[in-house]
Amino acid sequence: MTMDDIDSTHTGKAPGSATRPIVTIGLLDNDPFALAFLERTIGELMDEARVIWKTTSGRDALARCLSPDTAPNVLLTDMSMDELSGPAVCRAIRVKTARVAILAVTSFSLAVYASKAAAAGAQGIVPKAVETPIVEAVRVLAAGGTWPSGATDVAFDTAAAAHARLAGGRTPRRFLLSDREAEAMNLCSRGLDTGRIAADMQVGVSTAKTYLTRAIHKLGVSTRGQAVALWTGAMEDER
Repeated sequence: MTMDDIDSTHTGKAPGSATRPIVTIGLLDNDPFALAFLERTIGELMDEARVIWKTTSGRDALARCLSPDTAPNVLLTDMSMDELSGPAVCRAIRVKTARVAILAVTSFSLAVYASKAAAAGAQGIVPKAVETPIVEAVRVLAAGGTWPSGATDVAFDTAAAAHARLAGGRTPRRFLLSDREAEAMNLCSRGLDTGRIAADMQVGVSTAKTYLTRAIHKLGVSTRGQAVALWTGAMEDER
């Protein structure tokens, strides 16, 4: 599900002032309230920045980050999401490009996700609900630097170095799924049986089974339980 885009022609500046922002920002979080908080924080504390889009979908964020027309200077992404994990989104972006700096945000302890974010190609990690480090980290990343977690000794690569490390690698298998297969996996990961999945998707039970079977095959596993573990991040994705 995609949130409303921010009008790309609106800068909040007085007439006659520069219309091109210094830093463009993309926001990814499955919580609309968190998106609103991040957008408000950047809008109030960073005169030199502009949020150009926000979304609750990892697939949508990936497409936008890989498009020259919508790629931001910095992407802020949550690490724990229903559809796709933050590390999976980071890796999928970084395999393809060094153009977008990635800042991981989390409501959990930084130690939980710092190493995963760094391995996936992010440039730093900050607590989601604390304004000052978010703003400072965005400025550092926009200038080409990295932001240490502070709570751990995990080292982050620059976007260029992370891309060089990951380029040529495989895009996480989760992105091989169609939208409907991904929807079926989202429902399956919530503990729904095939009948409930079919009802929620408004399809027949046999069609729901087909979506799940295709998803399991594309994820490279053999059981529904393994597929759910991979989908939710409980089992490590391929490197």
